[in-house]
Amino acid sequence: MILEAGLLKAIAAGGGLVSSVALIAGMTGGGQYASAQADLDKLASVACTYTEQTPERIKQPAKVAPKGGLGLTAEQLSNARTIVETAEDLGLPKRAAVVGVATALQESYLKNGVVGDNGQAYGIFQQHPQHGWGTRAQVTDPKYAARKFFSRLVKVKDWENKPLTVAAQTVQLSAFPSAYAKHEGRAERIVNALGESEQALTPSSVRRDPVDLSAEDARIVGASLEAAISLGIPRTAVIADVAAGLQSGYLPSVTEGTDDPTKLAEQIVNSVAGRLCTELSKENAVLDPKTMEAVGKAGRGAVALKAALKMMGVPYSWGGGGLSGPSLGIGRGARTKGFDCSGLAEYAWAKAGVKVGGHTSTQWNAGTRVPRSQLKPGDLIFFATNPRDPSTIHHVAINIDGKRYVHAPYTGSTVKVDGWTAMREAEYAGAVRPG
Repeated sequence: MILEAGLLKAIAAGGGLVSSVALIAGMTGGGQYASAQADLDKLASVACTYTEQTPERIKQPAKVAPKGGLGLTAEQLSNARTIVETAEDLGLPKRAAVVGVATALQESYLKNGVVGDNGQAYGIFQQHPQHGWGTRAQVTDPKYAARKFFSRLVKVKDWENKPLTVAAQTVQLSAFPSAYAKHEGRAERIVNALGESEQALTPSSVRRDPVDLSAEDARIVGASLEAAISLGIPRTAVIADVAAGLQSGYLPSVTEGTDDPTKLAEQIVNSVAGRLCTELSKENAVLDPKTMEAVGKAGRGAVALKAALKMMGVPYSWGGGGLSGPSLGIGRGARTKGFDCSGLAEYAWAKAGVKVGGHTSTQWNAGTRVPRSQLKPGDLIFFATNPRDPSTIHHVAINIDGKRYVHAPYTGSTVKVDGWTAMREAEYAGAVRPG
């Protein structure tokens, strides 16, 4: 039995980590781990379902309508709210919710039962099962459909700054590419109204995380949860395991509320699962099935790459970051906690068990030179003022698929995924596979 093995206890005691998922020697179900971990979309989907019973958001009764009279039926209002909440749960900005609602208004008028394109498109976003959106049952689940839409939206380069109709069309590939624009104003009103209504119905005390876990305790619970999801362990069993861990003192940063360990454990799982849902969904938006296949063969490079992807959105900080994660930088980064390019590379490869140093000059010599044609996920790629002179290297990034990389680019930005540009092509100095 999983609970007899004590998943949380084993991880707290130093259980091994592989690709950020805990594997406990002798634990039943280990064979299930490989297939679940290979299907990143499934892993992200299950992580998100672990938050469905959370008290973090009070569900609005269907009869409650936002202020302003939006002229929506109860079904349309419910579907709009699902889109807005999904964007929030994924940590996306308000603009994403506006794009999502406008798209659904055009595709289905926010009605889930619509069937289009000669019986091939379904649900609020009119998604096509034959084009990789999911099964018919999945795409007619508004929550699934919204998350799938956003997973493709965030792949659109600079989507936040593109006209709404361009961002939506890039995802939808509609026969009417300019049609989304006419819904933008109404979509903004709907998103604004739902935001106001949610705030009115949801106490701020409920929205906050109920406990303030230390970084180490959050890591333990997160690893336990990710392993449980991969092994098919139900949410109730995870809560019971965390409750047992609370009673046994395996989460020392939790000092209040332990008079009801089960209730507190449920709050902890809700909180950590919400963050994990966001992290895995971001990762899933980058690692499509073809890329995941390559990642699966990349060994320690895969671990490094996934560690870097989980830092997406962390601010750039000159001189910041290192073995332990983001930190205050130096100079112009002294007031910002985050990463610079080499700090991110050092952190990511440390997660894979390899020390590459904290500066591009040491990282350039931290492994084997790799021809560009043989790049694998996780390889470090370097850029220089003079590509023939390693002493002029000024930037390092972490390869994804030879076409994209994750990096911390410059002050004012965040850790993000970018593609090769003409400038980067001209500055490319080479690649290194650490280890």
